[in-house]
Amino acid sequence: MTTTEHLVTTLESVGILPVAWRGAFLAVPRHRFLPTQIWTDDDDGDPQPIDRDTDPDRWLASAYSNVAIVTQFDDGATVWPDVGVHRTSSASEPGMVATMLDHLEVQDGHRILEIGTGTGYNAALLAHRLTASRVTTVEIDPAIAVLARTALDTTGYPVTTVLGDGTLGWRARAPYDRVIATVAAYLGALPYEWVRQTSPGGVIVTPLRTDYMGSGPLVRFTVDDEGIAIGRPLTAVGFMPLRQQRTPYADLSSVDFNGTGGDTEASTTTTPPWLVANTVDVRWAISTRMDPCRWGHRPPTAKRPHHQLWFADNPTRSWALARYDRTGGPYQIHQHGPRRLWDEIEAAYLWWRAQGRPSMDRWRITISSDQQTVTLT
Repeated sequence: MTTTEHLVTTLESVGILPVAWRGAFLAVPRHRFLPTQIWTDDDDGDPQPIDRDTDPDRWLASAYSNVAIVTQFDDGATVWPDVGVHRTSSASEPGMVATMLDHLEVQDGHRILEIGTGTGYNAALLAHRLTASRVTTVEIDPAIAVLARTALDTTGYPVTTVLGDGTLGWRARAPYDRVIATVAAYLGALPYEWVRQTSPGGVIVTPLRTDYMGSGPLVRFTVDDEGIAIGRPLTAVGFMPLRQQRTPYADLSSVDFNGTGGDTEASTTTTPPWLVANTVDVRWAISTRMDPCRWGHRPPTAKRPHHQLWFADNPTRSWALARYDRTGGPYQIHQHGPRRLWDEIEAAYLWWRAQGRPSMDRWRITISSDQQTVTLT
């Protein structure tokens, strides 16, 4: 069995390889699109370095496993084998690649725009299905673009590979029948150029992102004759954000988790704090009802018997802290800064609960030239 056959068998065994894409996955050698030095996650989710020259069997096995492979940390500032803070480029999990291509619903003759070339593997799959002349892919990172273009050319898929700002699309070859993004746009900030460059009746498949989710949903949009894109969330996914839309990570180094000092406000709530973050559906609903913030969880320790659920908004330097343990409520809340984050989050949660706890796919997202809205339907 060849390596591509192994990958196809793996994907088919779990029912995530559409028949229409089987030939492409068999034909395109994923290992040809990977650098010699990569990182893959261990069972705990921690990235581990792998070098093709010193561990070729493990490197090749990773290439044809249904796993995501990190190819860059911190925009290249972190050099292999070190592990950086932020993953900034990767080869997506093949199962997710297959899912996105399935939702794209390409047909013979379609012209494709891809945002985020990455390794070039996704573009090669599209080129195999449609021919290279019909695929345009845009990559913002110069080093990654060079490697991808080389891999695409040497494997026989010379698609149009553009070094540029993906938020602008690529007008020179527009319009496109399909647009696919392998990076996430923030909710409310999907680049309208993607819509503008899509033909009426065309489809855009892209992940969206919210800070409160830490990731977001995969969304399939259809563009109408008026240049309005309407879509619904399909499933929760995890993609890196567009570099142009990155937001600072919450800096909690100066936070007093004892809840004292400054204008810290103490209160209690009867809402179990963990309920505002324990499912994808509630995190999405809260994201649609309030301005961005991030959250995190600290489990109990030997010195601290309670859980801590924190929320932070960097631009306003606001934060909130909820404490809870097995004894039940009422639960302690501490809030600091111009935003009262817990109050906002609790109000959004209670609204979602009053609506019957709708699932994420109940929302409709509308993108026009002058506004972006998300509504419960």
